[in-house]
Amino acid sequence: MAGFSSLDNLISNVSNSGKFFRADWNKNHATAGTVVAGSWQSLLTGAGNPPANTLVGSGTTLVEKPLYDFQATHGGIQHGGAVNAAYTDYKVLLNASAYSAAATTMPAVAMLCDFISTTTLTNATINATGTKTLANTENVTFSSSSGLLMTTVNDYDTFTPVRFTTTGALPTGLAINTTYWTIRVSATTSRLATSLSNAIASTAIAFTDAGSGTNTLTFFNPRYGDGAGVQAFLVASTAGTAGTTTFQLTYTNSAGTASRTTPSSPALPTNNATAPIFGIPYSGTGSGKFGPFMPLQGGDAGIRSIQNIILASSGVTGGVYNLVKARSLMTLPMTTLGVAAERDLVNQLPSMPRIFDGACLGWLIYAGSAIPNNSAFYGHLDFGWS
Repeated sequence: MAGFSSLDNLISNVSNSGKFFRADWNKNHATAGTVVAGSWQSLLTGAGNPPANTLVGSGTTLVEKPLYDFQATHGGIQHGGAVNAAYTDYKVLLNASAYSAAATTMPAVAMLCDFISTTTLTNATINATGTKTLANTENVTFSSSSGLLMTTVNDYDTFTPVRFTTTGALPTGLAINTTYWTIRVSATTSRLATSLSNAIASTAIAFTDAGSGTNTLTFFNPRYGDGAGVQAFLVASTAGTAGTTTFQLTYTNSAGTASRTTPSSPALPTNNATAPIFGIPYSGTGSGKFGPFMPLQGGDAGIRSIQNIILASSGVTGGVYNLVKARSLMTLPMTTLGVAAERDLVNQLPSMPRIFDGACLGWLIYAGSAIPNNSAFYGHLDFGWS
């Protein structure tokens, strides 16, 4: 298991055993639209190193897609691969830096996140008011021919973590309240693996029966399974052009309590009249403005799953939004143009945040001034493990 028992143990592992990895990154800000002071943006979808996440805005609408560092299209900062082959361990973050030399980008605040999943909300979904139900649970059927094949209505990406319940019996070898990973075969069929590493190796479960009763699949977080510390935000992959609708989530919290909602007091998150590419459309100043995450109901410590997103008033006339689940790991205030902001996480709180195997790392940026389009940000991350 990763983690360090003492400073001596940290020094021994990092210095003597070479259990250390440095990741240098550079990402560009939005390429279009006005980024106003007080708003938030995601750098995950910006060009640079690593390349942009191209999963946002794509795929089947309302179907949740997991995010990983080993998928090039997910755009996560590489952190040296898995600590163990089973993808069940973690590193810790030791140090971090960020800076920009682009004019008028300062002051700003960078927030490092583990991006867990993304759900595309096409304009056809968000230009009309009402309740939009995420397709993260459905009844499925199994076939025992040619190994276990699962048939679904929705199209699930490979490496989607799922769990099952049943009114009868699951196929022999599957168990309720146990996580499995999909290996996509087609838009409506998948095989299942007993671990993420097996899914990566295309090692699927093979059984001889199809089970009985009604079998129900539910999306499960690839990391932070109980949802502790997990929050949600919206981000535009196609600029939103009009509509001052409000957004409200219904979700299950990290304690497993369902039917929790985004509080309406003092105000629900409200869409800006214009939302630039990569922008969080309700961020800014004034009533109904939050950032970067949508508020949780009082006393909640995180989101285990999201059931619905509700739009009131007028919809968003132009744009594609994405509902992203993420866990904030640290913040890094940047005050001076061309001077790196640095964070020593060994001696400062939060002390050495865990970076789980497969974590999709990226940045959210708070604009303290009107950041010009396509501004570049740079920095590094240091990791260690035992």
